[in-house]
Amino acid sequence: MFSIDPRSLRHRPRARRRTALPAPERLESREVMTGNPLGFSLPDLTISGSAGNHAAWGGQFGIIATIVNQATTTVTDPLAQAPGSLSTAAAPPSTVSVIITPTKSLRHPVTVGNFQAPSIGQNNFEQIAESFTLPSRPAGFSNHGKFYVHLDVNSTGSVLESNYANNVSRPIPVHLVSQALPEIQATGLFIPPSMQPGDTIAPTITVVNAGTAPTTGPVQVALVASTTKHFTIGSSIVALYSITSSIPASSQVGTGGLLAAFTQTVNPPQNSVTFTGPAVTLPVSPRKFYLGLVVDPYGQLQQLKPRGTLLQQFQVVGPPLAGLPPAGVVSTPNNYAFPIPASGTVVGVTPSSSTIF
Repeated sequence: MFSIDPRSLRHRPRARRRTALPAPERLESREVMTGNPLGFSLPDLTISGSAGNHAAWGGQFGIIATIVNQATTTVTDPLAQAPGSLSTAAAPPSTVSVIITPTKSLRHPVTVGNFQAPSIGQNNFEQIAESFTLPSRPAGFSNHGKFYVHLDVNSTGSVLESNYANNVSRPIPVHLVSQALPEIQATGLFIPPSMQPGDTIAPTITVVNAGTAPTTGPVQVALVASTTKHFTIGSSIVALYSITSSIPASSQVGTGGLLAAFTQTVNPPQNSVTFTGPAVTLPVSPRKFYLGLVVDPYGQLQQLKPRGTLLQQFQVVGPPLAGLPPAGVVSTPNNYAFPIPASGTVVGVTPSSSTIF
């Protein structure tokens, strides 16, 4: 006979059926633009910028600050209905502080100066260039390496904003050098692309101060003809130019910022000088030589990095072509065609020196 285990007769709970729950419904994102409980919009200022690549303690350095008011009126503004009326989202003038620190953080800050930002309308921006003088090395800073620049817009809190957390720029690195001295480089020599000895040209020259201090006296730039790529014995100075105006240092000029490429195209950097010299006749011999520029040929200027005797922006002249007389040209700032006078006579004279600016 079969026997039944009494334990098998005990009541067993019925397994519950699992039912799938509906996925939670996501609410619509509602991002409210700048406003306040009183029912009108407020400005919201942010700032970014750039500074000169390098600087020296006690020298000058510059910044380019881009200040943006990213606020826009999101409610009806009864006080700004007339055409041209300012919105409550417009920012009145404010103070911008320029702060340096030894690291990227805001520890051990030193304020080197302030400047005034103009009124900025809603959804608009302003770009400002300023120059400052660095102090002697502050405590906690190094004599080499880097320091960092922070720009603080509305630093005095005079403008009522919807958000103060974005008023300080990202840290801007600046490399330190040992001395505050100028460094003049020739960066452009615009002359005809093909020349032969005896031609007459009117060169257009560009020089840049890549140093950490502006020039304080005349800067001489020589147009040199040489059989080698160096200004040595046997080289001749074809023309000597003197720039008497002060050239700002690159450390005084910010390197970028919003619309930087456009502004540098329309307005050349402040630390550069471009000029066109009077017509000058090249030597008739030797048959082939180098024509280039030498800054401070007599070594009268104390520079951060002297350029030595190497010709800058040089170009080969010659050899002369058989049956082709010397040519004359009045100006070649844009590499215009190099004409041959109908008379075959060169134009211009060889000046002993020229004063620019």
